[in-house]
Amino acid sequence: MPITILTSKIKTNVHLTNLAVQYNNAGFIADKISPPLYVKKESDKFRKYKRDGYFSGAPKRSDGAPAEEASLSYDEDTYSTYERAQKDIVTDRAMANSDNVFDLKADTTKFLSEKVKLGYEIDVANMLVALTGGISAASPDHVVTPSNLWNDYTNSDPENDIATGKEAITSRTGRLPNIILITPDTERYLAHHPQIKELRKYTDPFALTKGGLPNRLWDMEVVIAPGIYNSAAQGLSTVSMSYVWGKNVIIGYVNPADTITLARTFVLTSRNMQVTGWRDEEREGDWLRVVHNYVPKVICNDCGYLLTGVVS
Repeated sequence: MPITILTSKIKTNVHLTNLAVQYNNAGFIADKISPPLYVKKESDKFRKYKRDGYFSGAPKRSDGAPAEEASLSYDEDTYSTYERAQKDIVTDRAMANSDNVFDLKADTTKFLSEKVKLGYEIDVANMLVALTGGISAASPDHVVTPSNLWNDYTNSDPENDIATGKEAITSRTGRLPNIILITPDTERYLAHHPQIKELRKYTDPFALTKGGLPNRLWDMEVVIAPGIYNSAAQGLSTVSMSYVWGKNVIIGYVNPADTITLARTFVLTSRNMQVTGWRDEEREGDWLRVVHNYVPKVICNDCGYLLTGVVS
């Protein structure tokens, strides 16, 4: 017979919630490319910039004449958040055998937070590289596979491929791309490309990524995205580990202070990595649950350029 838990017995653990919010796996970079925007409602409208009127300069004004009026106009879009949640039980026996019960619960919170934030990382990656929507919705199409893959050191030209992407963004937004996302698989090949090896001659060794790339490439911050996930169905004895971001490179303009930016993640403030707990007498333990309520949204797809399958 199922055990009914009274909701009045479910309490938010403030200390563990703070721990979950602050918990950071350096392998997760979703916040770098889709910075959080904290909201009070699970669904609402928000404004997106309109290209019309943004890029026309103010007219000249004659002496004594009134200034010409301009109207700041937006497109409207909507967001509707959803939740990811995971729970685990800390049993009385485990607590009795632990030197520090809080550390045991903190470790459980970090484990659950890792799983929730991995789901978030996958959501942002899927949104940006989707075949419909995301960066692919930019017109002209901002999704390109290099004609010569970057592990072909004789024929490939990653500098030109990246320069083409930068120009595509700037020519449609008036913004200079400031971020380039690369996975370790691509980093490994790119770091040994003759073009990059030439750059490294003039780069401080302390200004290199762990994989040997300059931490700035052609005036863009290099963000290495090492997050991995098991793409095999749960319950199988074998695992199939893949990079969350695939063999892709994303060039983007990301600035949360600007109306024009690639993406934002709407996060419900009241359920931002919220940790709740309750007692289960039947199982003889304390449940911990981590909940994250959010939704990532593309704000300006012209601010992104996707290079797919850059290495074989």
